[in-house]
Amino acid sequence: MRCGFRRLTVLAGLLLGAQTTYAADTAPYVTPMHDADIDYVMVGPNGQHLHQRMRWSSKLWRQRVDPEGAATVMLTDYRTHRLMVLDTTAKSATVTEAPGDSFSAPGTPAPGTWKQVGPATIAGEACMIWESVDTNKLPTDFCYTTDGLLLGATQGGRLVVQAASVSRAGQADDLFDPPEGYHRIDPKH
Repeated sequence: MRCGFRRLTVLAGLLLGAQTTYAADTAPYVTPMHDADIDYVMVGPNGQHLHQRMRWSSKLWRQRVDPEGAATVMLTDYRTHRLMVLDTTAKSATVTEAPGDSFSAPGTPAPGTWKQVGPATIAGEACMIWESVDTNKLPTDFCYTTDGLLLGATQGGRLVVQAASVSRAGQADDLFDPPEGYHRIDPKH
């Protein structure tokens, strides 16, 4: 569970930030403008390839991350800044504050310092590579589409995450809530 949750939070930290025509070439849009369903390949600590599926609801401002082979699912509500980790084995939903201290609304340039590097194509989609830092303040190159989809990230030339497939199909609202029968756990602070 600990390794799976770490992978979830790493991907979540990379995923959200802005959107379309680059704001005077100063920062990308890193929050999807439209519903999205992206299959990512992440490189694990031993070089293994791990898949994660990320879905986004533009109407709800909610994200769902399903790591391949894990018993956990992460649901993040960016309007309420709440994170819900579903344990599919225990049928529980643990609710906490979402990680990260900032969120860029769709259509808002990402905060921080960004340097546009150049265009790329990942999973058949055009994106722009931007130099910046990740949520841990590590120098990272991010590749964002003009509508705010993260298609790839590298650190020190090492692949961190890359989209394998991208769909902008509408996402059902119920994907972003726990299924019936799950019990909610609100840890004490």
